[in-house]
Amino acid sequence: MQTYPLFAILTGRPVLVVGGGAVGERKVLDLLAAGAHVTVVSREFTPRLRELAAAGRIRAVAGDFEPGQVAGMALVVGATDDPEVNLRVSRAAQAANIWVNIVDAPELCTFIVPAQVRRGELTLAVSTGGASPALARRLRETLEHTFGPEYGPYLRLLRAVRERVLQVRRGHPANAALFARLVDCPLREAVARRDREAIRRLLAETLAGVLPEAVLEELGGLMGEEEPPGAGL
Repeated sequence: MQTYPLFAILTGRPVLVVGGGAVGERKVLDLLAAGAHVTVVSREFTPRLRELAAAGRIRAVAGDFEPGQVAGMALVVGATDDPEVNLRVSRAAQAANIWVNIVDAPELCTFIVPAQVRRGELTLAVSTGGASPALARRLRETLEHTFGPEYGPYLRLLRAVRERVLQVRRGHPANAALFARLVDCPLREAVARRDREAIRRLLAETLAGVLPEAVLEELGGLMGEEEPPGAGL
């Protein structure tokens, strides 16, 4: 299967998930982590989905799927164990020109969801085009070991540094080389160790003359923050 890789921006966008079982729950959690507004249609819901509905984090519609429920959705996901229902979901979404994914049925999809590893704002995705989901899972496990949890706070720090630098010298011809030096230095290893002194020293060495000492101290203090809840979903 030939595909074109992309990352969808779903913050604040409505998404429909048909199926309230374990697979549907997993899809819902991924979509919530992406900031989507999720509606779930199902006769039954897992305890976790019922909790999310009670907390107002998702909209739960009890009952059978109706084609009109796809109206206005940015994406539709079919996650039931009934092939006939999944077929109806696919047809309804495609008739409305809405992107649709049917779990374990690539022939009914207009997009597929890759195996993924999330570390804060870092997302690594792997797809075999439907040829071998088992291989995709194995590659994902390899990536999970290669890219540890330190990448979440590390990327937050890189974002904060970049924003501060651009505030004082946006468009400066030396910015690209500066950001490259920051990535090439052992900053990630210092973050992994939670070594604040090493972090401050590396920031000072790399950003000397660019950002004032008070800002460098503030940036170094970011490592005291915990990973935001749900960042690793």
